[in-house]
Amino acid sequence: MSPRSRPLHPPYLHPRGSRRLADFALECVPEYFGEYYEPFLGGGAVAIALMERKPGTTFRLSSDHSELVITWQILQSDVGRLVQLVAQHRDRHDHVHRAAVVAQADPESAGGSAGSAGSPGSPGSAGSAGSLANLGALASLSPVERAARFVYLRGSAGRDTVAFDEANLRGVSRLLMNRDVTIRERHFYDIVAEVREEDLVFFDPPFAGAGSGTGSEFVRETRSLADTLTARGAYLLAPEPAAPEEGAPAVYAGWKTMAVAADRGDGDRLWANGTLDRVLRRAARRRDG
Repeated sequence: MSPRSRPLHPPYLHPRGSRRLADFALECVPEYFGEYYEPFLGGGAVAIALMERKPGTTFRLSSDHSELVITWQILQSDVGRLVQLVAQHRDRHDHVHRAAVVAQADPESAGGSAGSAGSPGSPGSAGSAGSLANLGALASLSPVERAARFVYLRGSAGRDTVAFDEANLRGVSRLLMNRDVTIRERHFYDIVAEVREEDLVFFDPPFAGAGSGTGSEFVRETRSLADTLTARGAYLLAPEPAAPEEGAPAVYAGWKTMAVAADRGDGDRLWANGTLDRVLRRAARRRDG
């Protein structure tokens, strides 16, 4: 198989960004749907797979993570410069260089409060003059420099070499340029103003590490979003969330809105809201004759 014929993968390492998840999710995508929304954009594996399969679809991708959004926007607009800068980081990669890149926006390195451990480059809380100086250093970087920093840090965490696939990065960029794709920084609930009946929402909130016990504010807010979108007639497709806490019940198990759509029996499970579940059940009955 030639490099060009291989399916594209997420443009950087991401815990929920595998092509395996995307291929599984595609089995539960309805044949017909309106626009595609991904309000918790991470690795983008499902969006990328759908861009390859359904070129006429409109894609609305968003996140409240500034560096992630900037990276996707640069992928869409200036991949050549991005590749060049990531390659420079790769060629200089060692623990000293990586520490210097992290320190550009890591308040903990300057004696301030720690940022999010799960988000390389997340600025966290600037609680000191040193922290503010580091945040200022990050702000002084151009968008493409910030994007290169993001890709490099994701691809080098705990590694002696940098995970960086230039051909794949350029392939994802071509998709973003050749499809109807909008990438925005915004709170996930903002999609409520736009989503319409039969739009498809890939619903993958970052429950783990978000104070996500079953009574947490984040869970309540995301559950409210699921209920609102379901009432609007949208399709919601959600992978099984990572267990937020040791011994905690599955997040969606207590949501009347959600039902299991597919289960491989190996830990991979997909959930659908009632609207999508009915469509999938009708399609299954037609296939079974």
